[in-house]
Amino acid sequence: MNSGSGPEPDLARAAGLKVSDMSILGQVTVLVLGFAATGWGLFCVFGAAFPGPCGENVLGAALLVMESWVLDVPVGLLALFVGVFVKKGSSRMRRMCIVTALVTLSFPVLASFLLQLHHCP
Repeated sequence: MNSGSGPEPDLARAAGLKVSDMSILGQVTVLVLGFAATGWGLFCVFGAAFPGPCGENVLGAALLVMESWVLDVPVGLLALFVGVFVKKGSSRMRRMCIVTALVTLSFPVLASFLLQLHHCP
């Protein structure tokens, strides 16, 4: 039994998540999205690096680069936002969010560069 010094432990858990728990949940969610966007970015960079012979699949490589910009930039910016501004979560996960954001944001730039490098005359 409780001596009256505070709420019951079950009542405190029933009230909801603490701020640090919500921060960690947000960091984990952003990291999962960031890892998925990193995988997609790698696929797009690979497609831009090896587009095939000139005239065959140039449109496919260009679409991959555009899709990389559409997916990787918002997810990278979200991961960077969470990594920089969410202070109540885990400091290790904050660093992971920032690194994931920087890697994810670099893929569209790299894919665009590789597509321009292999552009057919």
